[in-house]
Amino acid sequence: MQMAIARWLRVDVWLTGLTVLCMLLSYVQSAWQDNHRRRLVSKLGADVFRFSGNETQTDHFKLILLDGNSILIGGRNLVHNLSVTDLSERQVLQWYSTEENTKMCALKGRDEDNCQNYIRILSRMENNRLLVCGTNSFKPLCREYEIKTGAYTLEKEKAGQAMCPYDPNHNSTAIFVDNELYTGTVADFSGMDPIIYREPLQTEQYDSMSLNAPNFVSSLTHSDFVYFFFRETAVEFINCGKAVFSRVARVCKLDRGGPHRFRNRWTSFLKSRLNCSVPGDFPFYFDEIQSTSDLIQGVYGGKEASLVYGVFTTPTNSITGSAVCAFSLQTISDTFEGNFKEQSELNSNWLPVQSAKVPDPRPGQCVNDSRTLPDLTLNFIKTHSLMDESVPAFFGHPILIETSTNYRFTQIAVDPQIKTPSGKLYDVIFIGTDDGKVLKAVNAVSADSPEKVSSVLIEELEVFSTRAPVVNLKIVRTSHSQEGRLVVVTGGEVVSLALHRCSKVTTCG
Repeated sequence: MQMAIARWLRVDVWLTGLTVLCMLLSYVQSAWQDNHRRRLVSKLGADVFRFSGNETQTDHFKLILLDGNSILIGGRNLVHNLSVTDLSERQVLQWYSTEENTKMCALKGRDEDNCQNYIRILSRMENNRLLVCGTNSFKPLCREYEIKTGAYTLEKEKAGQAMCPYDPNHNSTAIFVDNELYTGTVADFSGMDPIIYREPLQTEQYDSMSLNAPNFVSSLTHSDFVYFFFRETAVEFINCGKAVFSRVARVCKLDRGGPHRFRNRWTSFLKSRLNCSVPGDFPFYFDEIQSTSDLIQGVYGGKEASLVYGVFTTPTNSITGSAVCAFSLQTISDTFEGNFKEQSELNSNWLPVQSAKVPDPRPGQCVNDSRTLPDLTLNFIKTHSLMDESVPAFFGHPILIETSTNYRFTQIAVDPQIKTPSGKLYDVIFIGTDDGKVLKAVNAVSADSPEKVSSVLIEELEVFSTRAPVVNLKIVRTSHSQEGRLVVVTGGEVVSLALHRCSKVTTCG
């Protein structure tokens, strides 16, 4: 009798546990519903062009630069000049490390794959010149080429420290503005010295308050400032554990450094958190920015705005989730005009700085001559580069949420302000994933309201059979055609797709 009761109790406990588990799963599913309508699965069709460089090893393609009717693709030891029309190869620039640099790289403990020249900067300069920088077997180097009648002639070579990373696995960004190069990278062999740099100015060295193990994503320029997007270990969260936050930082293009010991330091560097989250009493955050679009000018609910779209993910050891959020450049600027954040003592909370404690002139502004700024302002900016308020998402909510356990978002490109037959304008969003897919989506109510989201996932395309991560995504248009193509890049292949395939739809779900 006692044995029967014991067996019954075990069964009862098991059934109770199963019931609780089902309830939890039901709760998780209801809390984690994707916020988009059903997708259309399309075939690629015949209008697809592919380029694979080396068949025996991975090319490590990464960069794309549109140069007239050509696309420049940077990879391992090579820059490929491809036709926008069909990706046929027009020319190739070969740039291998010298034997001396390769041997020195190996002596420092790096393997053969790392002791190559990975192209990490491709940028058009003034006077028809091209800047190319590579890791050069852990000894960064830059070259300037003159472009004449489609041919590239080497003009000069210079050290690439603080402009190009040493390690090909380090994430970096670069942008050429007013004939000057702005970079976000690491400036040493070990990768321990992150830097935002424009010769001769840089962020503070080995200072976690300035940059704390950042992964740079992108950079852009607007008005008087250059903006950098990255993710980093959050110094303001360190008392509660380790977390990674997404950031936007800016520097003034007129910055000349400060006097005395600040002569080679930014006087205008500020940064703030980017808030891509599902709102609520306890918001759910997508904390790790992976990619951003170009700056998009558009009209949303009758109001003009300049937006940057970004893809964000949860940490790899968390619930799998990805999201797309947009941020207004005006809101970013307003955040940089808000309160600063500080920690008065080592174990105290991070709190907003009282207005009375902020010196005049206000730190972080563009001034006529930063070399005349008082020490009070410069010392404040050195220890108070972080803003108190985070930058909210433009529509108040992620535009697209995907909770698939099969893939994460990696890249984004936006075809702006596409007009529908009704006359409304929409931004069409293209998203690359880490398993070789491309998604196409739109916020169906963006033309009517800047505060609402109704996401439609238009297409899901299987672009690569190898399920390789998409490392770059770009919409290109030539002088001959405004229809445009979507260029999708993985480490070993480049694909060019038409932007629209309405006749190729096969399923709806």
